[in-house]
Amino acid sequence: MRTALHAAALSLLAAMTLPATAQSYTPQAALQKLFAVEGNSPYPSPYAGTLNFSALTSKYDSGHGHGYRNEVKVTDKQRLSAAQTHEHFAARVTPTLPAGAKTIVAQYHVEGLDTILKVYVQDTADKQGLDGKAGNGVFDILVRILGTDGKEATTALGTVHSGEGFDLDIVFNAGEALVTARTASGVELKTPLTRIKGDDRQIYFKFGDYLQALDPDTGKHTIVAAKWDEYYRLNHIDSSQISFSHTIFERNGAQP
Repeated sequence: MRTALHAAALSLLAAMTLPATAQSYTPQAALQKLFAVEGNSPYPSPYAGTLNFSALTSKYDSGHGHGYRNEVKVTDKQRLSAAQTHEHFAARVTPTLPAGAKTIVAQYHVEGLDTILKVYVQDTADKQGLDGKAGNGVFDILVRILGTDGKEATTALGTVHSGEGFDLDIVFNAGEALVTARTASGVELKTPLTRIKGDDRQIYFKFGDYLQALDPDTGKHTIVAAKWDEYYRLNHIDSSQISFSHTIFERNGAQP
């Protein structure tokens, strides 16, 4: 029975997951009904499926973050528990970033400050990246998912350069998550289908540009914006833009 259920889940995930470039896009009105904006509006005029985010232009400070952000997030009234959530996101993501930058382009939050899934684009030292070197202009795509054991598992999904796009696909289905990336080289890599740690709280999806920063004196996270400014200055991070084109966000199942 367990094998049959797992196969059924995989089948549903496969049905929901399509290449971003093979689809149309979600209309602006539909996105605005579901998502609230943090920072500057990412919608150009006219809108044709592309959203442009810049944390450094927006300089939105949530009061509890680790860097400036410019994101959209599912509104309070549209949120469900992990078990009730059936969502699919797909887009071509194009980061335009200076060497040494690190940003989160998509994430699932639990109510409060906890995260259960994060997609990083980073040119920082990290032995779990396929490149893993800092400041060389090669950005690792890393996904971190909180499993049932309460530990974050990291999967490397390729590398990109500034100005180079990759296709990102995220499926969250009743507490199971699958993330896929396809880079310009044509290589497609996936995370394992991962059961998220059980939690009755509501969850919500965010995407955009959450530009990471550290306290330059301690090398640790800080909520002080002046420390972020100094970190960016010292590391020559003077611009940021994350563009999402062919943007798809869709939901199945009962809705709030």
